[in-house]
Amino acid sequence: MQRYLISLNAWVVLLLMRFAYAEHKCVWVHGKVHCHKDPSRNLNVEVRVYDRDGLSIAKLIDPDDLMGVTFTNDDGSFQLDGCGEDIDWIPGIANNPEPYLQILHYCNNQTGEIIRLPPFKTFVPKTYEIGTINLDSPIEVSFAKNNTESKNNTKQY
Repeated sequence: MQRYLISLNAWVVLLLMRFAYAEHKCVWVHGKVHCHKDPSRNLNVEVRVYDRDGLSIAKLIDPDDLMGVTFTNDDGSFQLDGCGEDIDWIPGIANNPEPYLQILHYCNNQTGEIIRLPPFKTFVPKTYEIGTINLDSPIEVSFAKNNTESKNNTKQY
């Protein structure tokens, strides 16, 4: 009987996998950051692109997925690419990734700040051009503590 149940479970899983699809999309991002206070801090600013997943409670079991990471040149410019995928929970309705940028910089203080930009919907073959981000007056900032995953103490400026 137990062997029958295991076999039945395997068939059910295989059947369900047939209906599970994932939307796989890639992004190209181009932009520049600028620290007016200290232009030497334009170099090696960390820029990450994440795929936003789930709501605040769901983030405990389904955190945002890292799609790509890069560092800025000495003039603050960067190019970034990455890919992500989201499962289509309802067959026939595409669930595209929701990419957003996270920028870790040290323009304003020694502990670092993280700027999170809103999600965008520009996918390859188009390039998402963000222009120049002024690091002296961030949009949304959370203070980093030894790592770029810190999302505590988020403040609006």
